[in-house]
Parts: sequence; structure tokens; C-alpha cells
Amino acid sequence: MKKQSAFRIAFPVSAVWFGAIVGPSMISGVYESVYFAPYGAWGIILPMIAMGIAAVVIGMGANVARRFRVYDYNSYSKKLYGKFSKILTPVLEIYMVIAMIVGGSAVIAMSSTFLNDLLGIPQLGGALIMAVICIVLVLWGAGLVRSASSLMSVVMIAGLVILAVLIISERSKELGTIISTWYAPEKNSFWIGLPGAVALGLSNCCNALTLSAVEQKVSRTRDCAAIGIISFVMNSTAFIVTTLMLLPYCPEVLTNTIPILSIIHQHLLTDVPWLPTVYTVVMLLALVSSGVPQLHAVASRLRAVYPARIKSPIVKNTISGIIYFTACILISFLGLSNIVSTGYSILGYAAIPLLAIPICIVWPAIWHRRKKKGLPPEAGSVEP
Repeated sequence: MKKQSAFRIAFPVSAVWFGAIVGPSMISGVYESVYFAPYGAWGIILPMIAMGIAAVVIGMGANVARRFRVYDYNSYSKKLYGKFSKILTPVLEIYMVIAMIVGGSAVIAMSSTFLNDLLGIPQLGGALIMAVICIVLVLWGAGLVRSASSLMSVVMIAGLVILAVLIISERSKELGTIISTWYAPEKNSFWIGLPGAVALGLSNCCNALTLSAVEQKVSRTRDCAAIGIISFVMNSTAFIVTTLMLLPYCPEVLTNTIPILSIIHQHLLTDVPWLPTVYTVVMLLALVSSGVPQLHAVASRLRAVYPARIKSPIVKNTISGIIYFTACILISFLGLSNIVSTGYSILGYAAIPLLAIPICIVWPAIWHRRKKKGLPPEAGSVEP
């Protein structure tokens, strides 16, 4: 039987990660306003660095899954840490839950602000509405949401393309000047923006574990390399495009809670009155497609801690949802920009010892040493 090309194997895996990246924080312009746009023309380069770091870990993480043939989170972490798994797996579990809470807090903070701007709903009310929607979908409609995720991703990408074309064309001359003169604010040099970009890239390391669930067809080193390359191209392009949307409107737009929405209202509403409707649909899809999977992941991890007398999955998921979103709502009061800048930076640097070093340094060194000595692969792994 003829083997599939590396692209055909790698693209679906990269698409899963891309779907997670294209969420409300990107579509709102918050990621870009924190990590990229303040640094002028360097904001075009910084996304490549961030996603380059993440793509390397994702690609090498796929090689760990391939060599050990592990396609679920728990099995992956046990193989990753070997004899230290009893200590480090629980630590990683805590890290993953914190990552889900940070992500959920960003969704709640965005929801409350977005619904307040759209419908005038008080921010706490908007947060509660989104929490209830996510809990209900996890109870009875998670399967439907997952099955429709591809369609939602297509709609989100199409909407993002429409927004990008209209927003960039409105100030194309200003954008051209920024790029041609390679303008960057005096106090925001490339080196000042670099640590944040690195932290953002590292915060995506946890996807190396979660993506193992869709890496069963990855059987060659070239497949792993293709996952890294395709992921880099897709995700860095998305961040660059959304950064280009903000650059001509800086620095004024950087002070807005939802930068892209403010650009639409202040500069495009008169000429393109239907654009807010497109943005509303795209943002609502992004919020739902981001909030539901994160709650589902947390609820799945918490099922094992309930006493035996609580048997109903619906009851367990409801309790988990209430606990999870209570924590998210409380953290959301810190503000979306603070959550994105501080929360993801902390997650990024914590990922260095927990994920980046074992995946990119420890296991490759072990495999290289064993190969050099002519020894067979590590127990449980396959040949490169």
C-alpha cells in the first residue's frame, strides 16, 4: 500500500492547533495589541519567532508520540517523564488545569466586554451568560460542537479574511509607510518585545500533549517535521495578518479593550454598515469554540475526583462547570490584557522545564546516545 504524503498526514494535525489558536483573543486583536503591534514593523517578525518556537516543540512532540506510540495525555506524560512520572505527571496535570483556567478567564473577560458593547449587558451578566452557554453545551451538546468545529473554523477564517481586507485597505498607505521605513516606536524596540513573543510561543507547548490524540497516522520523522513546518506557516501567517490590521491604527487602538471592534466602529461603520454583523458572528463562534473545549477538558480531568455516590456525568459536569467558571469569572476581573500578558507569560516560562526541555533536549539526547552506542531503542519506543 502506498504511504500517504507527509503533507496529507501533517495538515489535519496542524489544523487542530490552528483552530485552537484562531480564538477570541486573536480575532479581538488582544494578542496582537499586547505582544506584537506595540513594536511597530517588528510586530511582523515577532509572530514568526513566537510560532517558530512553538512549532519546533509541537513537531518534536509529535516525534515523542510517534516513537512511543502514545496517543492520549496520560500515556504521553508517563513516557515523557519516565521514572520521574510519579512526581512530574501530577505537576503537569496542575499546569494543564491552570492553563485551561487562564484560557477560560480570557474567554469570560472577552465575553463580558463584547456583550456589554453589543447589547449593553452588564459585564458580570455577560460573563454569566457565556458560562451558562458553555456548561449547557458540554452537558448536552459537546458532541455537536466538536462535530461542527471544522465548519466554525472555516466561517471564522472567512470572516477574519473579510475583516483583514477591509481594515487594512482603509489605511493601506499608512501601513505601507510603516513597512517601507521599518518604523518602530523609540521605547518599544525589537529586544523589548522579544521576551513576550518567546513566552507566548512557549505557552503553546502544552499542545504537544493534546495533539497526540490526533497523531495516530504519524509514522515517519518527515511527518513530524511537516507538522512543525505547516503549523509554523499557518499560525504565524494568522498572527501577522491580524497584526497588520492594527499597525496603521497604532498607538490609539492599543488602549481599547477590543481593538478590532473599535477600528470597525470608528473607521468603517459608515462605509461598511454590515461589517459589525460579520464581526459579531465571527466573535461569537470564536468564544463558543474556545470556551466549550476548555471546560470539557477540565470536566474530564475532574471526573475521577468525585465520590462514588455521584455517578451521573451530567451532575459531575455541572458541578465542574460551576467551579471552573467561578474561578474564571473571578480571574477575569483582572482584565483581558493582564490575563493575556501576565497569564500566558507565566505559563510560557513554566513550560520550559516541564515540556520544552524533556521534548526537545532530554529525549533526543537519549536516543542519539543509544544510537551512537549501537543500542536498541528505549524500552517501549520504535526506531527513528
